[in-house]
Amino acid sequence: MKIDIRDITKLPNILTVIRILLIPLFVIVFLWANGNIELNFRHFNKQSGYILSATIMILSGLTDMADGFIARRFNMITDLGKVIDPFADKLTQAAVVVCLIFRYGDIWILIAALFALIFIKEILMLIMGVMFLRKGQDLGGARWYGKLATIIFYFQVIVLIGAPVLSNLTAIIMFGIMITATLLSFIMYMREYHRLKMQRDTSAQTDKGEGLK
Repeated sequence: MKIDIRDITKLPNILTVIRILLIPLFVIVFLWANGNIELNFRHFNKQSGYILSATIMILSGLTDMADGFIARRFNMITDLGKVIDPFADKLTQAAVVVCLIFRYGDIWILIAALFALIFIKEILMLIMGVMFLRKGQDLGGARWYGKLATIIFYFQVIVLIGAPVLSNLTAIIMFGIMITATLLSFIMYMREYHRLKMQRDTSAQTDKGEGLK
């Protein structure tokens, strides 16, 4: 992997940087709408603040889809993008989950469980990815189950952010769906990594056997 900082000027990476910059904006607007911080937004009330927070998250999700599509469609995939794109994704998820604890404090344990699951999943996937890259094996892009879990996450949190009238029971169900989708995605990725490892080991043994002939 060779990171060229000049690649930051390519459109997919610009969109990723925009997604990162949207994170503090989302946090500020959401916490203001939720009453956790005081700001002088004369033209917005609390309800419009929630809607604005959800709109920022929708924009974040759209830039996430756009940068991936543009990178693949116009052959603009870069090593820099491979680093900052997942960083932006996970930073966004972490910011959203932490902010939702302020909204749904009564079920903070469930939200903390989602945060912990996402954190463990990403750390293990990072370790596995580095291990494969050191062996010269490219894992490729995200799998369909990873993309599905991300779509479910964005859809659920946009509803949770934009609709402050949701009951705790509804929130519990929605967080349960996110935890389930994330866990299943995690299991599927671990199975895929195991399959690739077995495939690599088998190939190495075959090459070694042929070399002894």
